[in-house]
Amino acid sequence: MKFRILFVAALVLYGAAVGCGKKASTQNAADSTATDSTSLANAKGSMEGDGENFGQNNEAAAESDTSAAKPERKERAVTVNASRAIRGDLVRPVIAEGQLRARHAAEIHAEVAGKLTRVVVEEGQQVKRGALLMKIDDREYEMAAEQARSRYLQALSLLTIEDAATDTTLLEQAKGVRDQFADLERLEQQGKITREERLAREIGLDVQALKEGKFRVEVAAARSGVSVARADLERARLNLERTEIRAPFDGVISGLTLDRGEQVMVNQVLFSLVDNINIEAEVGVLEADVGKIAAGGPAILAIPALSDTIDAKVDVISPQFNRETRTCQVLMRLKNEGARMRPGMFARALIAGERFNDRLLVPREAVLMREGRPLIFKVEGDRAKWLYVELGASNDHLVEITSVLQGGTLEPDDRVVVSDHLTLAHDAKIKVRKTVPVSDPWIAGSQDGE
Repeated sequence: MKFRILFVAALVLYGAAVGCGKKASTQNAADSTATDSTSLANAKGSMEGDGENFGQNNEAAAESDTSAAKPERKERAVTVNASRAIRGDLVRPVIAEGQLRARHAAEIHAEVAGKLTRVVVEEGQQVKRGALLMKIDDREYEMAAEQARSRYLQALSLLTIEDAATDTTLLEQAKGVRDQFADLERLEQQGKITREERLAREIGLDVQALKEGKFRVEVAAARSGVSVARADLERARLNLERTEIRAPFDGVISGLTLDRGEQVMVNQVLFSLVDNINIEAEVGVLEADVGKIAAGGPAILAIPALSDTIDAKVDVISPQFNRETRTCQVLMRLKNEGARMRPGMFARALIAGERFNDRLLVPREAVLMREGRPLIFKVEGDRAKWLYVELGASNDHLVEITSVLQGGTLEPDDRVVVSDHLTLAHDAKIKVRKTVPVSDPWIAGSQDGE
């Protein structure tokens, strides 16, 4: 019994001890856990602070690295072409269109009838003036000439019987009357006398000469038949000459279809002869523009078929207008060296018209429009400086600068930008690729390029 009581007391004491130990252990664990949480919170705050500082340091370092790696940016130069301002005369041309034509062109006709015995040319052949081209059988014409000569000699033999035939005084007197006739013809041509007045004076001279015996030789020649025989002889000789067809001028044979042995009739067309060396451009100038051009003035003739231009001058301005087209015919004569141009080709003429003397001029390509105002870029060193300007007269190549409104000055020989400047800014850096020459056909002694 006593043993049992002691055993129970021991169990109670053991439980109390165990409970106290467990409570203390639990408290220590809680305290340890709180301590650990505080330490973790402090560590986290420390890490967050360190992280923020680290990020700031990294950003500063990155900015420092970027600043060090990025060099200073250089200004880029725009490459352009330039040309020079010049002082000279501005010519505004008159434009006219027409065609080329031969100055000499003719249809060659047969003047006597007969059979062709020779044809010495071919179609398209170039011939010289006076060259033999065809020959008509001349035997009958030779016989006719011989007969006429015989009749003339017979009549001349009768005239020798007359004393007047050897009278040199009468011959000189007759010559004096003929000289007076020539003087009357000149007076009529000069408009000093009318045709009727000339005929009346000639009749008076004839009557007076007959009364004085001055025409005694002519009267004797007529009475003996010498005058008629002489005329027949000259006609026969002329027909004999006409059996030879010769070139009246230098040219090219065209339209030749006949051959040797063919019979030709009087006035039959044998071929055409065209002068392809001496040609002329015939253009029509509008009525409103005729007063702007002058004979002898320069012109530029464009031949589209040859892709070429030719310097020319105005030779003839017609005094009449075409009523239908209201144009005036203008001729420009040319030498067709190499026979490249052909009659009938289309031609466009630029004829010097209005002239504006002693003007400050720039190429048309130099002028730009900004906000409705004309400007040009002047080259100053390696910079482009804009100049707002006032424009005057112009043609297809040049524009007159009447004044500079803003930006500086412009003088002859100053360079202006003529290319790659549509988006160019004031004071932009530029590099001049080349200085191109002033291109205007009317300017004498234009500036050369570089």
